[in-house]
Amino acid sequence: MLGVRLDEKLESRLNALADKMQRSKSFLAKEALTRYIEEEEAKLRENELTMARWEEYQETGENLSNDAMMDWLGSWGTDREKPCPVK
Repeated sequence: MLGVRLDEKLESRLNALADKMQRSKSFLAKEALTRYIEEEEAKLRENELTMARWEEYQETGENLSNDAMMDWLGSWGTDREKPCPVK
């Protein structure tokens, strides 16, 4: 169980929103926390993936040039779309 103390302004806003949405304050707080936690977990996963890619690059030196990427992206939506470049 978790108890959260809100300042008066935030509690007032939460009360008003709960009334307008015909939902309980608990429902809205749980929804807000769920969304926040999901966003933060996604950021952490993305940071971990970025660091893993950086470490792989440092070990192998393999990369794709900007020219190769831009050439591939420039072919999108054309009759001659190119395959994704690979390392």
